[in-house]
Amino acid sequence: MKKIKFGWDYYNYSQEPTIKKIIEKDFKGFSPDGTYPNDSDTLPLFDSNYQPTNAWHNIVNILDRHLSIRYDLTNKDTADFIKDGESFIYLIATNGGPRLWCGGDNERSTLFHNIKEHTKQYIRDGRVLVTIDMSFEGFPMDGTDRLSSVDMGSNPHIAEVIHKRAEEEKFPTDKIVLLSANHKDPENYRKWCEKNNIKKPINWILLDWCEKAISSDYSHLEDTFEDNFNYKVENIDRLKHYLCLMRRWKMPRVFHHMALNYFNLLEKGSVSAILSKWDIRSVFKDIDRTKMEMANEGEVTFSDCASLDDFEFNKNLKDFTFLDLIIDEYQTRLKPDLTELGRSKFLYKVRSAKNVEDFLLKLPLTVDKKHFDTLDSFHHWDSQIYKDTIFSYVYETWCYSTNMVFYSEKIYKCILNFHPFITWANPDTMKYLIKNGYKTFSPHINESYDIEYDIEERSVLLLKEMMRLCDMNIKDLLDWYGNQSEILIHNYNHFMNNNHLQKSGDKFLKVYNRVVR
Repeated sequence: MKKIKFGWDYYNYSQEPTIKKIIEKDFKGFSPDGTYPNDSDTLPLFDSNYQPTNAWHNIVNILDRHLSIRYDLTNKDTADFIKDGESFIYLIATNGGPRLWCGGDNERSTLFHNIKEHTKQYIRDGRVLVTIDMSFEGFPMDGTDRLSSVDMGSNPHIAEVIHKRAEEEKFPTDKIVLLSANHKDPENYRKWCEKNNIKKPINWILLDWCEKAISSDYSHLEDTFEDNFNYKVENIDRLKHYLCLMRRWKMPRVFHHMALNYFNLLEKGSVSAILSKWDIRSVFKDIDRTKMEMANEGEVTFSDCASLDDFEFNKNLKDFTFLDLIIDEYQTRLKPDLTELGRSKFLYKVRSAKNVEDFLLKLPLTVDKKHFDTLDSFHHWDSQIYKDTIFSYVYETWCYSTNMVFYSEKIYKCILNFHPFITWANPDTMKYLIKNGYKTFSPHINESYDIEYDIEERSVLLLKEMMRLCDMNIKDLLDWYGNQSEILIHNYNHFMNNNHLQKSGDKFLKVYNRVVR
């Protein structure tokens, strides 16, 4: 069995009893075996006001479990590998947006700054494959443009930072790998290298981690398309037109929820929305919004997602003393200079005080849960909510930036449950699904929204299509659903049988075999 060697600056340090106890208490998700992450300072171990800058990675788990050939993963302290004269992978995990780990605003967030000096010298000698794993949420290579900044906040140009820092540290760029879940990144990086006359590019590899992560829990889905269709026929009186889930309260999603309300479409769907106190800044001013922890799957998180207390609070919003303040806050936050939405005649009244109040007083909207304080987007989800609806209106992770296409579990759940979908996502999302071997739903769904780069116009196209579909009676919509059987079955089979992850793994291992001997 072939060995794959990972070196960790804090591997031995993490085994020290005092440090191990802290990690087990506060950072259970650190991998492998509770090892503190590379290229990080240790402030978070001793001060809860700090979060690790480089916390989460996927490639270790993928190499360990998900490729056709099994590998023997060896993890050791970098000092031990260097002492024995062995080369290895130095894996730099990421946490949140690039500004947190390669922004350079301070030493903590400066890429490569916190690598131990003995490891840096070994990298300079060409003995290490430096691997930056950014395969979680598909941030764009260039996050400096206006739309990307509105979508994700201010982020640096990742390629520029990596090349600049590699030059400053004298690291060989051909021995650096960047793993990205953004389907536009590899081509964008190639063009950037050509434009900037880069002689030695890094190895930019697409790694669509979500496609595999969601499949880790699909064994309970035994129903075929025919099973789903027959269930809908037999239970036609209980069906809703569509499913629309909103666990995290992001303003572009909230605007579309309020648009569904304005056009009287909420009642046609199975829709979730709970407003957390965390997200009411005008009233609950004392909540600490500087920290947002992501716990392990199944554990309670400290986050902006709604809790059971928020659910109870939503039920009594109409009697809340400061309801007018909340309405005013959300009407203000919906103004186009903040969200880029609501500028057109068609959508302008979505952000009216009357519509904002009407929507808020319908909360809480629940589908299967009354709170969202556990990380279960990939696990323990209920396929019944797809059976009881005919199609999905999907709010993807991002929707503004034109520099990225990222698929989360949200779209892959639809595919696994034979659900047609319309998606409020970045432009070209459907285009890249086709490039990846899937089929989309035209002409059954008007997908012209996918090539519309203007946010307002894309929203108009999406909502008009939602109005058209929701205007159909359930019997006609069920016929519409049945006519897409070939597409839905193809997508399910392609999901189950494609080798996208294997191809990405093979590309990574090709670089590994060139560098690590």
